[in-house]
This record gives sequence, structure tokens and C-alpha cells, in this order.
Amino acid sequence: MHESFYSLREEKQSKIINAAMRVFSQSPYSKASTDDIAAMADISKGSLFYHFKNKKDLYCFLYEYSCKTIYEKINEKEAMKVTDFFERNVKIVEARVCTMVEYPCIFDFSLQAYYETDHEVEENIKSINQELLKDANIRLYENIDTSKFKNKEEANKAIKMLVWIGEGLIKQRKVEGRLNLEELQVEVCEYIEILKRGFYK
Repeated sequence: MHESFYSLREEKQSKIINAAMRVFSQSPYSKASTDDIAAMADISKGSLFYHFKNKKDLYCFLYEYSCKTIYEKINEKEAMKVTDFFERNVKIVEARVCTMVEYPCIFDFSLQAYYETDHEVEENIKSINQELLKDANIRLYENIDTSKFKNKEEANKAIKMLVWIGEGLIKQRKVEGRLNLEELQVEVCEYIEILKRGFYK
């Protein structure tokens, strides 16, 4: 499926994907314009629909591609082989940063799509979530050594705090207009060290 798209040069694929992620992340599905996507990707609308049957096909492809890409980056960093809770999260942060270098809007788009309620794509998004994201947090934190925690029951709270820190810093830096991914990675890791001292024995 989407053979014609994958036959394009990787540079062209990335340009189309990034353009679509940007446009879809800025508007609800119904209001996002494929004209804008084509213009931003520097291709004709006819070419866009040669590779994707319609707007819905592009949107669902893009969401599934995003989910797979994020987890591929995590696997590349071999995060799941690390059993220390906070060291694994350092690897996950590294994976997120690497993903954003290649696809700057991937997390904005993924979040927008995850909560999309438009009837045209809602069921498709739910199906992708069931296939790819079911129990995602459980899988991300399998085989974690919780023996270092002062209180093992607080591990879930630590996970939530790490998510909030990451997302909050990204949003703040975007508003400030200074989203330097390397600096962001360093800053998140500093917060991870603070949490580590608080949660570990």
C-alpha cells in the first residue's frame, strides 16, 4: 500500500510528511487544507492525490506512520534494554528529540490526531490506537527495576511527571520561540536527575 509514495526519493517523502504534519497539527481534520499541504510540500494537489486516495487516506497514513516512527526511534536507542527507570527515560527523551529533528511537528500532530473526533476518521484513529498504542505505557515500562524506589507504588506518578515535564517544556520553548532540541534534551535530563534523587532511596 502507498507504493507510489515510497518510490519517491526519501527527501521528497520527508517534505510531504512534514508539510502534512504541520497543516494537520494546526487545525482540526475538517478544516485542514490539502491545498496548503500540497503548496507547502511544493507539489501539485494532483500529485498528492496520486500517492494518497484522498484526505482521509493521507491523514490515517500519517497517524500510523507517526506512531510507528516514534517507537522505532525508541527501539533504535535500545531504551527497552535499560532496566533502570530513569536511565530508560533518558533514552526515551533522546529518541523523542531525534524524532523531532526529523519531523518537527510529529508530536503536535500525533496528539491532535489521537483526540480527533471527526466522524470521517474517528473510527480509523481508534483502530490504529488499538493496534499500535494499546497498553503502550505498560510496554514502555516493562522489566523496570523498581527496587531503587523509596516507594514502588510511586513509579506511576514518576511516569506522569516525566510526561508533563517533557510536554510542558516543549510548549514553553515553542511559545518563547527558542526550541533548541539539544538544549531541551539537556534540560529534560536535568529534571530527570532531580526526580531520581527524590524518588530513589
